[in-house]
Amino acid sequence: MNIALAIFCVILFSLTVPLTRIAALELAPELVTLLRLLGGGIISLMLISLDPWRPPRNIWRPLVVTSFCAVVGFAALMAFALREVPGSHGAIALAALPALTAAYASLRDRHNPGIIFWSFASAGTLLSGAFFFTSAVTHLTQGDFLLGLAVFTAAFGYVEGGRLSREHGGRRVMSWAILISLPMTLIILVILFLSKQGTIYWTQITNLSNSAIFSLSYLALISQSIGMFLWYHALAKGPMEKVAMTQLLQPFFSLLAAIFLLGELVSTAAWWIAVLVSFCVSGANWAKTKPAIREKDKTTHLPLRTAK
Repeated sequence: MNIALAIFCVILFSLTVPLTRIAALELAPELVTLLRLLGGGIISLMLISLDPWRPPRNIWRPLVVTSFCAVVGFAALMAFALREVPGSHGAIALAALPALTAAYASLRDRHNPGIIFWSFASAGTLLSGAFFFTSAVTHLTQGDFLLGLAVFTAAFGYVEGGRLSREHGGRRVMSWAILISLPMTLIILVILFLSKQGTIYWTQITNLSNSAIFSLSYLALISQSIGMFLWYHALAKGPMEKVAMTQLLQPFFSLLAAIFLLGELVSTAAWWIAVLVSFCVSGANWAKTKPAIREKDKTTHLPLRTAK
């Protein structure tokens, strides 16, 4: 049941790439990020006002890391990247996210997945980047570099937030992680609209098409809020590595969305690489072994000495 929930979340997240590109074609990428964060922050504030729970002092550091990586960093990097590159680029770049998330989760939880796991995870990550060196793309751009950073920040945020959600719940953890970004979001918005380009920003907002309005609404309500709450709930129930592996389906859904929503042409190479990456990430999940023996448990495996 938990894996089914994770797959449902992946389907929701698969629309993030094409819808971010739709919004970024009409709005400055900084506005896309800030409006997405603003919408998610308002929703989180409403939920927190109805819940008496407050984060204990000892979890504030990983909570801030989760907010910086999974909330602010990923949204900002994705918006700036997808203003320069097609949505299909984002779909293939995100194919590396399951392997990175699973690998980092194994390290944080001190698991010992073994050489087979690491081989599959590394191969999947390298293959996902190989798309940029096919005939579809002749050279890397700044947008591709930003996509890579977005993947790394998401992996760190997923694991740190998932670990917190085990004890405190996905909705509570992510509501506070999103709320942490709200004051900074409001301050930056005010600064932007009071700047010399403030008139341009207002013009962009007042002339948004229906598709851009829908895209922003989806990003705030689903990608930044409801989807996040459900995803971290699934990560918390775990096992985290296995849940992370469900994201291997995301490139396929995102590529389909890029075709139907953006009218993009996706090369045959992109599909083949997506298939190979999915195979590698599946192999990494299959190869996962038992947790490593902790130092204090090693004494239980020592042979008994005979009395002399």
